[in-house]
Amino acid sequence: MTLLRLGIALILALLISPALVAQPDTTGVLRLIEPLGGEVYYTSRVTEITIRWSGVDDTVAVRLDYSSNNGLSWVKLADSARGGSYVWDIRSAGLSSFFRVRVTQLRPPRAEDNIVYSGHGNPVTDAWWSPSAERIVSVAADPHIWDSRVSASSPLQSLPGARASYYSVRWSSDSSTIVTGSDDNAAVVFDARTLAQRASLRHPDIVTKVEIDSTGSWLFTRCDDNRVRVFNLPSTTPRATHNAGSTLDDMVVNPQATRVLLCAFEARVYGRSVGLPLTYNQQTTGVISGAYSPDGTTICTIGGDASIHLWKADSAIRLWSASSPREGVRSVAFSSDGSRIAVGMADSTVTIWNAATGALVTTLRGYRGAVRMVNFTPDGAYIAGASDDNFARVHEIATGRIVAALQHGDDVLVARWDRKGERLLTTSRDGTARVWQVLEIVLQSDTSGAFTIAPPPPAFARFTTSGDTLNIRESTTLSVALEGAQFLDLADIDSVRLRFEYDPSILFRTGSTFSNITVVEDVVTDTAGIRRSRELMEVQFPLPASDTQLGTFTFTATLGQDSVTALKITRVTSIGSGPGMRTETSYMPVLVRGICREGADPRLYTSLGTPLILRWRSTREGIRVTCDLAETASATFTMYDVAGRNVWSDVATAQEQQLRVVERTIPWECISGIGFIVVETPTQRSSVVVAGGAQ
Repeated sequence: MTLLRLGIALILALLISPALVAQPDTTGVLRLIEPLGGEVYYTSRVTEITIRWSGVDDTVAVRLDYSSNNGLSWVKLADSARGGSYVWDIRSAGLSSFFRVRVTQLRPPRAEDNIVYSGHGNPVTDAWWSPSAERIVSVAADPHIWDSRVSASSPLQSLPGARASYYSVRWSSDSSTIVTGSDDNAAVVFDARTLAQRASLRHPDIVTKVEIDSTGSWLFTRCDDNRVRVFNLPSTTPRATHNAGSTLDDMVVNPQATRVLLCAFEARVYGRSVGLPLTYNQQTTGVISGAYSPDGTTICTIGGDASIHLWKADSAIRLWSASSPREGVRSVAFSSDGSRIAVGMADSTVTIWNAATGALVTTLRGYRGAVRMVNFTPDGAYIAGASDDNFARVHEIATGRIVAALQHGDDVLVARWDRKGERLLTTSRDGTARVWQVLEIVLQSDTSGAFTIAPPPPAFARFTTSGDTLNIRESTTLSVALEGAQFLDLADIDSVRLRFEYDPSILFRTGSTFSNITVVEDVVTDTAGIRRSRELMEVQFPLPASDTQLGTFTFTATLGQDSVTALKITRVTSIGSGPGMRTETSYMPVLVRGICREGADPRLYTSLGTPLILRWRSTREGIRVTCDLAETASATFTMYDVAGRNVWSDVATAQEQQLRVVERTIPWECISGIGFIVVETPTQRSSVVVAGGAQ
């Protein structure tokens, strides 16, 4: 009965709470299974990598990204991959030893994820992220510190000092220093860890902007006396005071904090110390603002004549210019990779320009007021614009669509991304600063170790032949081997063809373990100027992946007297569709000793390594002589009687020379008793004794 009651209660609970039914399994730990790191994918063989993960239900969508610089920046592969695997086509990914893959489970942002800081009592003119993005510093009538994750009407702490109208605030990237600029004619330096005031740097007029370098040592201030001052903290005396020459509209410091751009009737660039400026003066109605490229090599300035100019920072040479004649320009920013420039326009648009060419890439619309600040996400995929229509908008640059429209109660003055590009900090004349969760919230994530996508390493093979020392008429077996093999399995070579060369007057081939030997006819000219035929060899075989013996050749020594030759590999041909391999060849010498002549006779073997063979037999018609020529050459046949008289002679025809076989019948009337038949070629001489007589 108790079990029945429990069952009914459970059914009722499920009916009342449908959220408990069929929820995706998000209790597991998201893990990458493949790749894990350490893998090497060679582009000659691999065009796709299958990414696998576990820990979430197959119906749960995950985002996949990859990095080619060990996680410094990421490229999106898929927004909503499901099923535990995804096939990544790597052909356009490039090459690197520092690829990493990341799998992330996300959820869309909700209203409760957005943070509001109220209670300033004045327009919030500026705000800045702490380096960890866990804190916010904002300035209105006072400088305030806030928790970036918690909405509040009262700050965590207000920085000490008199109430004033603050215009600018910065938090150094080493977390050491906060500095403010205000209408009490001072730039105030605070210890960011203790929030104690370190110094108040007095100026003759309102300090409208401050910039500090990454170490918290070099401070640049813009003052309404149209001058920029440079301080080397903790010194409170300016290292340099730079004059704009006219009304100073803006001050921009390069990423290295070594140069400062003054935007006035003309643009002037000064260093940290006293000196003359580099002047950029081709904008007819003055320079409103500017931006340095991330590497500091170029400067983009925007002017009151609605013009946009890109300059070489070290020479003031103009690279390109553009203009928007309908309306003026208000703000400018580079993307983090320096490839794009965004310009906030007075005509309620944001224009994106190619930094290299000056071409207009796209125009982003949707505003109903001037865009006073533009800011790219670190990955360059999105851009935020702060507008006088009470909105900050976020655009996806690739599509131009508005991802988020973030509303204040008055003009939006500032829009700054956190270091991940996921949250946007905005300030407004409505007396609030806000942190917006623009992109999805990460629930869990896993990242692979570094792996490699690369072309195959260069394959290498050395083909060698052995040598020997032997006497004439002896046989030897020479081996052909593969040595020093490297990465042959990646070379995509089906087979290899080797061409061999040796001196056939010294060695005569009698056998081989290679099949399908191709004899290549060759012609050489000897020292006497006589052209003689010669044979080379080619063999083809599948290419092994490691060192091994490939085969052997057996030879008979046919020329002695300390003759030296070798079985040389003169050509290596790779057969296959792959990148091939680098090859070397080497050989050991073959030394043949002994005498290849008998008496004063010509040598026993021809240049082809074969002997001249002469045979005879008696027939009804006479003496039948058969001669096997060892080479394609002239041959003379002569018969002598016992007194040494020439009783018969003949020569081989051209056809017989080609066939290397000569047959003749010497009539019986030419010989009575014993006779000698002599055959002579350019390299050989042979004789045979015959017997018979007139029939």
